[in-house]
Amino acid sequence: MSYDLVVRGGLVVSASGVFDADVAVAGGRIAAVGAGLAPGAHELDASGLYVVPGAIDGHVHLNDPTFPPHATFTADDFATGTRAAAFGGVTTVIDFAQPEVGQPLLDGLDARLADAAGEAVIDYALHLNVRDPDPARAEEIPGVFARGVPSFKLYMSYPGYRIPDEAIFRAMCRIAEGEGLAVLHAENDDVIAVRSAALAAQGRTGPRWLAEACPPEGEAEAVHRAIALAGLARARLLVFHLSCGEAAREVALAKRAGRAVWGEVTSHGLVFDAAVRETGDLRAQSFAVRPPIREAPQREALWSALVRGEIDIVSSDHCPRVAREDSHPAGVSGIETRLALVHHFGVGGGVIDLPRWVEVCASAPARIHGLDRKGRLEPGADADIVLFDPLREVELSPQALHSALPFSSYEGIVVRGFPVVTISRGEVIVQGGEFVGAAGRGRFVERGR
Repeated sequence: MSYDLVVRGGLVVSASGVFDADVAVAGGRIAAVGAGLAPGAHELDASGLYVVPGAIDGHVHLNDPTFPPHATFTADDFATGTRAAAFGGVTTVIDFAQPEVGQPLLDGLDARLADAAGEAVIDYALHLNVRDPDPARAEEIPGVFARGVPSFKLYMSYPGYRIPDEAIFRAMCRIAEGEGLAVLHAENDDVIAVRSAALAAQGRTGPRWLAEACPPEGEAEAVHRAIALAGLARARLLVFHLSCGEAAREVALAKRAGRAVWGEVTSHGLVFDAAVRETGDLRAQSFAVRPPIREAPQREALWSALVRGEIDIVSSDHCPRVAREDSHPAGVSGIETRLALVHHFGVGGGVIDLPRWVEVCASAPARIHGLDRKGRLEPGADADIVLFDPLREVELSPQALHSALPFSSYEGIVVRGFPVVTISRGEVIVQGGEFVGAAGRGRFVERGR
């Protein structure tokens, strides 16, 4: 027997272990993993490299209409954003369909699918944002399931996105009926509004005061409330971008009680602390994300929760918004850097081991988000494979990266370890520092529930 492609001589890293093996590909799927495999029509030498499943980023914003009141746009569309992702070892992303208030959910889904069609170079899926509290929108959720979109984002904050608890609960009930997944931005918006007004009255405005306006206790209360609502609805819940130990503790308590609740942390939440917002320049304004990047002890609490399994996945929340002359809307890049950053600071820093790195960046996102053929190097899975050089050093400058964003959120950081080859469904699409795949080759993935 011969194969289409064989990756030979690498150290295979999976969520369950590390071992020397070759990986064979046939028909876009992994055909065999082991020693002494038959020849392939094409072969890659992975000596000295890690062979890992393609990373999955379950939280990106490409060609995003942005939050009010920023009359701006994101630098990356599906073409440029997914190309950058491929250079960073990402083979699947999940973006968002964002129906307008008053717009039928399926109309919003169709519009978003049209944005991506023929543009993405890696595979992609969508969450659907439920921004409209009208009960009619919740009744449309089963129709979205039928289109292969089983996850729905709900907001407890931001004007134009936030919906009241009754609408969140109503949506969760419909999501539970379809065995889908609720994904949620959890903050107590009322607390933030009152504290922001009080700070503004004292002249304390701008990014440096953001964490003061958004206390950890307010985030933890919102996470607790979201978990309670999901429990009443019997819905599965993933809480996005946890930013503090208090919020992670709420997820941990729910897990111990046997609840179907998971937590996500962002790569910037694991790398930075509040000092990044205090330089006063436009780039500092881009770090004024919510929930906020907090003080260094909170960053360490997030790492600890990731180690203990209380936080399950790391995403980029890539939102590369373009600056205007006088201001910069909040949004951190990271679609290309996440896999390397978690390796550098996590594995390189002695915080997590190689299997946990693969688990939080690939295997757990695939499992939680219903990507049944992704995130694992096993026969029958999609042949999404990354060859990762643990010794390659890359400075995360805009010149070295491939996003259309004119700056890098991680500029000045040098990581040790970076992808050198990316394979998507058996096709080599990044090799030798070049993108060698076809434009628009990415496929929309209808996900299971």
